[in-house]
Amino acid sequence: MKLDKEAKRKTIADLRKYPDWIVRIETVGLGGQPVCLGGYWQDGFENKDYRHSIIEDFMEYEEEIIRKIFAIERVFERLQGDMKEIIRLRYLLPGNEPIDIQNELGIAERTYFRLQYNALICFARALGHIK
Repeated sequence: MKLDKEAKRKTIADLRKYPDWIVRIETVGLGGQPVCLGGYWQDGFENKDYRHSIIEDFMEYEEEIIRKIFAIERVFERLQGDMKEIIRLRYLLPGNEPIDIQNELGIAERTYFRLQYNALICFARALGHIK
């Protein structure tokens, strides 16, 4: 299985957003888009045959976030050993560089990048970025 640049970028972006998504879900009502912003109906769409609800957009976005959280958690539970630690340290905890993780885990650079790549493929598949 090959992970192209765009799928890798999207997968990494989702992994990095995961901690913030958890906070967003746990603090419902404290964040997010206010309903009164632009009113209940949003204008400016190319197709003027219908009006689009901000509330519908917000709910669809929330459902997508919940789906991605579920996918990330299921894949993370199945990872083992160094692969799991690489994902946790690199993407879920801020500020860790690959060299620091390699030193902490005591693995070679090639091993680090091979394990990272294999883990990213698992996440990309679960998140729907690759088939």
